[in-house]
Amino acid sequence: MMNPDYEYRAQQAIDHYTEMSQSVITRGSSMLREVTWQYVDMANGGDGGPLGYYPEDYAEQAVNCFRPVDEEPTCRNYNYPGYPDSFFQQVCDAMGWAY
Repeated sequence: MMNPDYEYRAQQAIDHYTEMSQSVITRGSSMLREVTWQYVDMANGGDGGPLGYYPEDYAEQAVNCFRPVDEEPTCRNYNYPGYPDSFFQQVCDAMGWAY
């Protein structure tokens, strides 16, 4: 069983991405496709890919999470530090995203 805090956050993500997938504006959007790819990758233990930029607070966050500051920022290590694969698997299962 997953930590209740992650369970709650998973449900928030499910609610958010369900709303996005049902919205006329965001349904089929490149943003939703990218999130799907990232979550599927992270459900399989991946890093969700590079962020594509170096956030201003990345070095401080890396130190706080005991990571090397010269490590490339990825979706997972920046946005979801410490999140278990099961978090992403739960979201993927609920959204119907095969991983």
